[in-house]
Parts: sequence; C-alpha cells; structure tokens
Amino acid sequence: MPDDLTHSLTMAQGQWHFVNGDWLDFDDSALGVATDDVRRHGDSLQGHHYAFARHLCFDDVRMRFDFRAGGHTDTGIVLRATGERDFFLLHFPGCGQSTRGQHFFAALSRMDDSGYLRCIKLEMVRRVQSHPIDWQPAELTLSGGRLSVQIGDHGFFEAEHADLAGAGCVGLHLFSTNPESYAPLRNVVVEGEPAEPVWNDDQRQPTNWFHPAPRDDQLWQQPWSLIDLPGGELLLAYNVQSSPDASGNAKSTQFLMRSSDRGRSWSDPVELTLTDKQQAWSPPRLHLTPAGRLIALISRDEQFYIAESADAAQSWSDPAPVNVPGRVKDGKVRFNIGPQAFVNCADGAMIVLGYGKVCGEDSETIYTWSGQHFQAFSVRSTDDGRTWSAPINVDNRGLDQNGNQIDGNMDLTEVCAAEMSNGHIMALIRPVYSSWMWETWSKDGGVTWGPCVRGPFPGYATTNLLRTRSGAVLIAHRQPSMMVNCSRDEGHTWDAGTIIDSALWCMGAMCEVEPDVVLHVYWDSYESHMRMQFIRVLSDRIEPVRV
Repeated sequence: MPDDLTHSLTMAQGQWHFVNGDWLDFDDSALGVATDDVRRHGDSLQGHHYAFARHLCFDDVRMRFDFRAGGHTDTGIVLRATGERDFFLLHFPGCGQSTRGQHFFAALSRMDDSGYLRCIKLEMVRRVQSHPIDWQPAELTLSGGRLSVQIGDHGFFEAEHADLAGAGCVGLHLFSTNPESYAPLRNVVVEGEPAEPVWNDDQRQPTNWFHPAPRDDQLWQQPWSLIDLPGGELLLAYNVQSSPDASGNAKSTQFLMRSSDRGRSWSDPVELTLTDKQQAWSPPRLHLTPAGRLIALISRDEQFYIAESADAAQSWSDPAPVNVPGRVKDGKVRFNIGPQAFVNCADGAMIVLGYGKVCGEDSETIYTWSGQHFQAFSVRSTDDGRTWSAPINVDNRGLDQNGNQIDGNMDLTEVCAAEMSNGHIMALIRPVYSSWMWETWSKDGGVTWGPCVRGPFPGYATTNLLRTRSGAVLIAHRQPSMMVNCSRDEGHTWDAGTIIDSALWCMGAMCEVEPDVVLHVYWDSYESHMRMQFIRVLSDRIEPVRV
C-alpha cells in the first residue's frame, strides 16, 4: 500500500470528533482517555468514549492495531461512521465473569438514531486470552459488506451485513472501569483508498435514561424491588450504601419511593426499616403475591421472615418467621436470594429462587477455574407465601446406572424465571465459569426442574425475567455491556440483543407499565446513582421511550 494511503493514527494529527471527552496520545503509541477525563456519567451510554476520525473516510479498509482486554472493559474499532448515531462497531466486550471464565468475546454492533447499540453478531472466539496480561495484535479487513478479523495468533471473527458496504469514517471506542485500561489501543494503522467525506457534524447521541432519586456522590444506590400495585401506583425499594471506611465497613440503608404516573416522576425517598440488621447484598425484597398481598421477604441471621403491609407500604406488620430455608442441602449450604426473588404462577402458586456455595477449595479464589462451586434451588408455596416446600434443585440430572439421583450442576448461581402462557416456567441462571447462561424449565409449576441445558446467550447479573401481557419475554444482563435480549415466542428463540447502556453491575428490575412499554431500573456502572429508562417492545426491535 503506498505511503499516502497508510495512516498511523495519533490524536495530535487529523480532524477528530470526540464523544464523552478528548482522547490523548500516550507512551508506546497508545491511544486513550486520561484518568481524570473519564466521563462516568455523560449524556448517552455511560462511560462509552468514542474518537471519530472525520478525515479518514473509506469504502474498503484494512486496520492493524494492538489492544488490551480485561474485566469490565470494551475496546473497539468504529467502522462506516457518518455521525455520532450512525456507525458500526467491532468490539471486544469483557466483564469480570467472562475474564475469570477465560472466555474472549468479539461482537459487531450498530449504533442508530435510538442511541442503542444493536448487536448483529456476538461470538466467543476460541484460542484468544481474556486476561489483561499483555497487548494482543489484531487486524481487520472490511470489504463491501464482509468483515474479517484476525485476533492474536490463532483467533478469527467474521461477520456480514448488507449496510456495511459503502463509505464511512473510522474511529476508536473504549469503555472501562479499570484505570489501567483507559488507553486500550496502540499502533493503530489504517490502509485504504480514500472516499468522499460523509460526516454529519450535527448528530448527537441521545439520552435515553434518567435518575429517579436524589443523588449524593458519596452514596451508592442499589435498586432491588419494583412493584406495580393494583391501583396503578409503583413502588421502588433501593439500598443506599456509603463508601467503606478505613476498616472496610459500609453502612447500608433501604429507601422507598412512589410514582403515581407510571414511573415518569417519583416521590422523595422515605427510609424503609424492616430489619435492624440491614444487609447490603441481601436486603428485604418486596413482592405482590398472587392473592394481592404486599409482603417483604427479610433475611436475618440465616433465617427468613415475612412482613406484610395492608396499606401500600405505609406501614408494616412485625416480621414473622417463615420456613423459607436459611440453609439447604441438610444445612450445609447457605441459601442466598438472587436479584429476582419471586415468581408468581397462574395457578396461585409462588416460587422463591436462590443459590448457595456447595463446595470448593477455600485456598482457591473464584478466579481459578473450577475453584468454586454453587448450586441453585427453588422453594414453592401454594398458600400465598405462608408456608413453603423443601428446597428443589433446579437441575435434575436424573438417575445414574445404579439408580441413584445425580446431583445438580455446580456452576449455577443467580436465577431468574418467568411463567409462559402454557404454564411452563423458564429459568435462566448465571454461571460461575460457563461461557453461556444455563437454562432450565419446569413443566409442573416449579415442583420439578431440569435438566439444565446451555442457554441461548452469555449473561450475568440479570434483572427479573419479564413476560409482557402480549407475550414478549425480556431480560437485561451484563455481557456485552448492558444487553437486553427479547423473545417473541415465549423463550423458544431470541433476538441478537440490544445494548442499552453500560453495565459494571446491571441487575435492578423490570416492570411493564403500559402495553409493551417496560420500565427498567438498574445499578450504576461506577457505584453511584441508579438509572431508569422506558423501553418499548416492537415486533422486530426495542426502542427507547424518552421522558
């Protein structure tokens, strides 16, 4: 390639357009964002930084670069850009769970006017390291509508899309919660025949989210329960956790807010005191039972209690012990409640979902493959939560050759589930080491489950699994970034997913507030202010509903 058609990218040269702050040249030809300039909030996807090279517009193009992957990072190359809201993104999304599971992912996504990144293809690329030990080389070739990428010495990713053909600018992308990853690219070289510039300088990425609660930079908001009361009022229960003190201790307090306009505005928060031993990672969970009782499930000293409110959470009864088990497997395993605690069934039954560490060498950290093992369980009530069944393992592997029950999968942690129109319950389960979520079904209302199978996509830190009144099923999860996947045939098939924000934490809750309009509240990526947004479910995609 002639020298005048080869460009070594630097921030000091060229006409750059930045989103969420300026990029800089670092030592060793690295490109990135200064630590003090990382935009932890911004107007669009949280912490997503872009550098668009408006002076480099191509039809076909080749790029060589080194990149550094890691936990809770997303490094990428912008292709075919005509503005802030019109480009394709080749990116290498990572999170702590995929990194420790030694899974490297590559994705091709597309930004459009919605401000969402719509995933076209997500693939686990074998033979590529996921740990941020050193720089890895990569080379991409974009020819017409076909993209091919060589990653490291042995990894390969390819994708096709009709709209990849045509002229557009190149650029760079990063998201990270790790200061060492704010300069994730180096030695970036672009080769290609120049095309007529097509950049639209008037585009701006939209804001699809809002903060529902007052904010304090020293306090970390953690939403847990989103309740739709029969009269149309919404309740939001969330924890506020202070920054740890010198000894590592942090105070956690639960608050309650109300909305009378289906989530568009919220009352001032009021402290919710349901227990004198507030636990940041196991707070009381509010729930509306099949019979319409508003209850709170409270965990305290490995014992569960239920309090009830007859006046829409204005007051509560004294917590009473309930036989949801504090421990399972003959008392050997602590029963932990995940982000989704409850499932209501059409026949009036109710299920609580949980998990616990069953074995593992304490000398090995969770970062060591197979060092830790967990199983997932459910308990079932047929009297509206007053009494509960014995724990049920959500993975039934059947019997071995000697007629003995095979124990359940030991790679299962947080469970989310929803009942379909035929009464079958689908559960998706966060793995410890698997590259995909686990999936299991109950065809008898949660009396029995399984066996587990590999699920439809990777994912961690889920919301509740939500089925809308029209039958669409949604789940938000971490990987890549904050992804929402949607099924329009009750869990049989799923779309490729839509990135609606960044997600160090994700979790939170979803609630249908209007026909096919979902309110989603979720944790902040940088341990500060929870976010909320409305999502409309259409026949072929999801779209933001801005307020």
